[in-house]
Amino acid sequence: MSNILEQYYRQPEIYISIPNNGEFYPPGVLELPETGEIPVYAMTAKDDINLRTPDALISGEAIAQLITSCVPSIKDPWQVPASDVDYLLVAIRIASYGGEMELEFNCSECEHEFNYIVGLEPYIHQLSEATFSDDNKIIPYGEIKIHLKPLSYTDLTFIQRRTFEEQRALRAIEGSEDASEEEKTEFYNNILNTMTDININSIASGVKGIELPDGTFINNKEEIIAFVNNASIRLFKKISGVIQSERDKSSLDPLKIECPECNHEFESPLLFDYAHFFA
Repeated sequence: MSNILEQYYRQPEIYISIPNNGEFYPPGVLELPETGEIPVYAMTAKDDINLRTPDALISGEAIAQLITSCVPSIKDPWQVPASDVDYLLVAIRIASYGGEMELEFNCSECEHEFNYIVGLEPYIHQLSEATFSDDNKIIPYGEIKIHLKPLSYTDLTFIQRRTFEEQRALRAIEGSEDASEEEKTEFYNNILNTMTDININSIASGVKGIELPDGTFINNKEEIIAFVNNASIRLFKKISGVIQSERDKSSLDPLKIECPECNHEFESPLLFDYAHFFA
């Protein structure tokens, strides 16, 4: 039975285009209308509660649920290119609270505390233009071609979570009074190996597949990881350099701020601390 109140449910607040026209979205992940623009809804109270749950933020589940709720055209947020996530979140913020955001700052010169209003429209425009360069999609390497892609939100979350866990374990062993120096050395070596594996896996996650001379396309993840592990350092640096340069495109310009008390000018990065970004 339909609910008569459904007509008063939230409606789309803004419409946005997807960078790269959704090229890097797996089949079935993005429902793109003929207009090329998808609707963005305001957050619900449930979304707000999820964003204040630390475990859900660390696991990435809170952001995945937020995108599902506010951008229903995206059917599986875990498969969204990681480079698009901040773009979607800025759009959700605008849809929920408008195009301005108030931030608190302490002047680095006179320590005066003040609020600063940030307009989000320039940032959503910048992020919408952060497209994957055609020149970087394929790296020729002898007889084969290495096809690159943005990391997915799943890839990024896995890397961030594993890095966080290893850093937490490192702090724990450093503060331990019971562990011997030999045990600490062994632990450090294990963490170093793990962090190396995480780094290699992150680079391998940016490889869409490898095209052989006969046209065969290898996209098995384990085979790609093994290939990256055994590639020359020159090729590894070339792949990682391209991936990093594409990531840098979604780095936001710093805020240029002037203290209203002493007129001191300084810059501050606009960081997405998601628990506060949507406050």
